[in-house]
Amino acid sequence: MKPKIKVCMFGTYDKNYTSNKLILQGLRENQIEILEINAHTAVTRLDKKQEMSWYQLLKRILVKYRILIEILKNWQKIRTVDVIYVGYPGHFDVLLAYPLAKLFSKKLVFNPLLIFYTGFSEEQGILKKKSLLAQIIKMGETLIYNLCDLVFADTPFQKEYLIRDFSVPEKKLRVLPIGADDRYYQYTPYTNLSKKINVVYYGLYSPIHGVEYIIAAADILKTDPDIKFTMVGNRGHTFDVNLAKANELRLTNVKFYYDLPLEKHPPLIQEADIFLGFLQKHPSVDRVIPNKIYQGLALGKVVLTADAPVVRSLFTHKKNMYFCIPGSTDALVKAILELKNNPKLRQEIAENGHSLYQEKYTPRAVGKQMMAYISEIL
Repeated sequence: MKPKIKVCMFGTYDKNYTSNKLILQGLRENQIEILEINAHTAVTRLDKKQEMSWYQLLKRILVKYRILIEILKNWQKIRTVDVIYVGYPGHFDVLLAYPLAKLFSKKLVFNPLLIFYTGFSEEQGILKKKSLLAQIIKMGETLIYNLCDLVFADTPFQKEYLIRDFSVPEKKLRVLPIGADDRYYQYTPYTNLSKKINVVYYGLYSPIHGVEYIIAAADILKTDPDIKFTMVGNRGHTFDVNLAKANELRLTNVKFYYDLPLEKHPPLIQEADIFLGFLQKHPSVDRVIPNKIYQGLALGKVVLTADAPVVRSLFTHKKNMYFCIPGSTDALVKAILELKNNPKLRQEIAENGHSLYQEKYTPRAVGKQMMAYISEIL
């Protein structure tokens, strides 16, 4: 019988952040012993150019090194673990975890979730790819990923991207889906067989999400009294322009819920019939799967997202998800109308999607896969 593996969850990770809670829950459900070395730092937005000054970035980095106090307090306990797993957001935490792992001969594991260079330059457009700061960020990330013994990518396409653009050896990489926490995103059976539907957008307002297509679709569909749009998510990069556009068009079929605490979100998103994923045409859309897709599956909703290689590799159109042409208002309108007019199809997609979630994307399933990968390197 193999000895049980003990994991140190390390860093300034946000204890309330979805991915961290999911990993902790998944490990517990797999009876893994956990040592938390944490200097909790709430995740804050970083999506404006003024937030990318050297001064602001240095302040963020220095705050993270409060973890040194936790290391000193738990020095002896760290000796007892087998692996150090750096929580999100943990890029800078890896730089402290690495010498700690080397000192105690522990394996170092990291799941970046967000690639900063890509997020800031390609997805949010707040840094030019060839700018000095962007290049420094890319070099820093390359170093950080290569310091680790094991790095998780959420899809095979993201894995290939890390190999190609960040020179991470393939032997250090494993594919681990993000999944969703079913305690927060609670399942309710899909029972709405009427043609009155609620289309829900849930998430950050960043350019990659394509919120402008939702507003344009709502404008086209504004004379249909059976379709409403619910926008749930705190202010982000494209929030103001989309809210202003909805107000300019006087869209009474769209309602925005913003600046709400996280505990207020579940009742709103549980009322969805259609749960929107990515809608933009973008290289990242071809490569990554956003949290919201797994969250929609966990809730038992019909997930409607941009047709892309990565979603086609894991899901099936009109079986457990609905794909539409990215970057197209007309395609989004057509998809919404087809789903509105075919309640049985909605119910079938919702039920099949949730079944797939239960099989592969619950905290227990993600935790089990994660520990299988960690076992390979011990």
